[in-house]
Amino acid sequence: MAQVRTRKRGKTFSYIFEAGKTNEGKRKVVEKGGFATRGEAYNAGVTAYTDFLHGNIGITSEKITLNDFMEQWLKNVAALNVKAGSLQTYNVYLKVYIKPYIGNKPVQEMKLADIYKFMRELTVKGFSRNTLSAVHLLLSHALYYAVYPAQIIFSNPAKYVKVSKKAPKKVIQRHIITNEKFAELIEKYPFGTPMHIPFRLLFHTGMRIGEVCGLCWNDINFEKKEISLKRQLVYIAKNGRYFSTPKTESSVRKIIIDDVLNETLKHWKAQQEENEQKFGDRYVYTDSDNKIFQQSKGLVSNIRRELPLCTYEDGRLIWVNAVGKFLRISGLNAHSFRHTHATMLIENGAAPKGVAGRLGHANISITQNLYAHNTQKLQEDTVEIFVKSLQTTWRQK
Repeated sequence: MAQVRTRKRGKTFSYIFEAGKTNEGKRKVVEKGGFATRGEAYNAGVTAYTDFLHGNIGITSEKITLNDFMEQWLKNVAALNVKAGSLQTYNVYLKVYIKPYIGNKPVQEMKLADIYKFMRELTVKGFSRNTLSAVHLLLSHALYYAVYPAQIIFSNPAKYVKVSKKAPKKVIQRHIITNEKFAELIEKYPFGTPMHIPFRLLFHTGMRIGEVCGLCWNDINFEKKEISLKRQLVYIAKNGRYFSTPKTESSVRKIIIDDVLNETLKHWKAQQEENEQKFGDRYVYTDSDNKIFQQSKGLVSNIRRELPLCTYEDGRLIWVNAVGKFLRISGLNAHSFRHTHATMLIENGAAPKGVAGRLGHANISITQNLYAHNTQKLQEDTVEIFVKSLQTTWRQK
């Protein structure tokens, strides 16, 4: 590699290569010394120069597989721009969808036909359009980086491949939870049982399940009947469980709650205090310094205590997966509550902008496209509006 030079400095050797220009237009030179032989200096220089050419993300070979490239890209680039939860999702996409199909293909040999075949195989497997779009977007972002600044390829082959319209829009079914169905659920899990409060919060607010499990008592204002949503409970395989900021900036919000939920939460706070007295030193406290740490009251030493809403009788925090498990037993999922909440509000005349704000969506279209279920009532209301408009038109004539 002619771009890398070596020279002897005293008893050791150094490598040197040019790395572009400074803001003033002067040549920028990278030099590192301390190598015992000229060969060691040259080899180290080649590695450093290759890494420089590829955007300094840890790539030190002229050819690299898509899987290895994306692992480095996720670790050194994406990790700086997204939340830990999103990064974990991207790593799952790489492991589950990308690696088994085209992960061993060198990035430098990636062609349009390879991406097209890859997306077609995922479509045939029956994955939803949402999943396909997410995987395609992730792959596109990575390959755009491979074009520049990494300069591994000249163009992005994923740019010209579209997600098939034949793929189902979504695989997870979101059902409307009727008042009767919710009454059955509450009867099955009455006040005082672990799932009562999580289910109440999901139904009455439309919050995400991680937001519900992340609520603490200092987030609740009983006088204003208001929830200040500023955290969520997340789980990252390498980091464990911890409180994190909400999903997006628009997810940080205040939610006005109804009288029923407000009174239920008041009673639950009092019940928690009774439970703490009942269990004494065996009552479990929660700390959230970096990650969640739980300890019995009798063993507590210098713990900065959090006061979560969603707990078991002995004070242990209820995890997100536990709520999901009990929902699945009843044939439901957390998205169904969110879906129901939005639809109920829109059915009864709530402004889409207000619903979007309540759910923590950045814009109205997300709310309308994802959660406004086309129910019988909406159909009937639409026809009624049309009939009224006809009557008005004929009266004018």
